[in-house]
Amino acid sequence: MAITAATADAEQQATLKPGLPNLHHLNLTSVKHSQSQRILWLLEELNVEYNHVAYTRVQGRAPPELAKIHPLGKSPTFVNKDGRVIIESSVIISYIIDTYDTSHKFAVVDQIRSDEISAFASATLAPVTSTEILFELIHKNTPWPFSYITGALRSKIQNLFSMGELRKGLRYLESELGEEWFNGGHPGKSDFMVTFPVDLIAERGWIDLGKEFPKLAAWRGRVRERPAWKRGVEKGNGYELKKLG
Repeated sequence: MAITAATADAEQQATLKPGLPNLHHLNLTSVKHSQSQRILWLLEELNVEYNHVAYTRVQGRAPPELAKIHPLGKSPTFVNKDGRVIIESSVIISYIIDTYDTSHKFAVVDQIRSDEISAFASATLAPVTSTEILFELIHKNTPWPFSYITGALRSKIQNLFSMGELRKGLRYLESELGEEWFNGGHPGKSDFMVTFPVDLIAERGWIDLGKEFPKLAAWRGRVRERPAWKRGVEKGNGYELKKLG
């Protein structure tokens, strides 16, 4: 269900099924780049029944209604069936697996390794992608002739920092793919966590995974072949990272 900022509260009260967890998610109409996709993928993998509450951005930002769910007003936000509000993708993924994966479909093979890769994805790789996006958008939205200056600044940052750090991070991830998944023979938390930053790098064309990191490229292909991933994309109203504004 997609709701606008103006009608969020009324529509939620009218349509949410009681006794189910709620995933609060930004439903982007023309630009579809929500990190909630990895949460949707996991929920679909585990066949969890849940309420999908999708909001529309207001002037490019999350609507104020999300701040009524949690003070930060961010997406994704997960509310369990008891009303406990959970934020941050890593914590949400851990909670969902611990709570709903009763058949141990995504059981962790090596806990320390899983934690390392998951933390690396969110605390090391993701901030570098954010830096690259920031300067890309600054350059894109700066009028001529000042755009010449911001373009030169962006190129300098890429040469001195971001591209080197991204390649270093991808080399690390490539080396960790000894099997089909980061978790080993089957997906685990680390696989869910890695998707978003790696998707950003690949889809925005910063680095050609097929040429430089074939194991990572093949891993992305396996993710996208999974029926649960496809269902998550459909429920999330698409997933496309080539345009961020």
